[in-house]
Amino acid sequence: MSANITITWAVPIGYQPGDYAKLYGNGGSSNINYDSPLTIEKFVLFQDGGGIYGWYQMPWYKFPWYQGYATRCLGWYQLPWYKFPWYHGTTLITVRQTVFVCGVYKFALKIFDRLGNENVGETEEVEAVIHIAPPAPTGLTKGTYDKESNILILEAA
Repeated sequence: MSANITITWAVPIGYQPGDYAKLYGNGGSSNINYDSPLTIEKFVLFQDGGGIYGWYQMPWYKFPWYQGYATRCLGWYQLPWYKFPWYHGTTLITVRQTVFVCGVYKFALKIFDRLGNENVGETEEVEAVIHIAPPAPTGLTKGTYDKESNILILEAA
């Protein structure tokens, strides 16, 4: 059995086109290992010309006021409140991981500039407590059940 984890991160102000992120984690226990990423994939922050754009940068009456120039990015009304100026939109980074054992999984996206230099800022960590159901037993049949004690006895088929 396995579980799928989806991490979505809205790119904040301060990053430039060409910057990218790498995913780091802890494998379900302990602290995040920032020495080796979980995948070799680089998550480009501003894909295909997307960016952080605001309606005040656009010609009036040409675009909806909440999403001006929001090419390949989300408008401010689609983002978490108080995280961005109300007139800006940005891109979202979505990362998916599949895990196979129970644990307390911690993840972080470390940011690098286009030349590969690590961002000096604080890295935000997210946590997911994962419980994976065991596989259903096979080859068992109901043996006896005692209503008073609520005990069920299963027997091999």
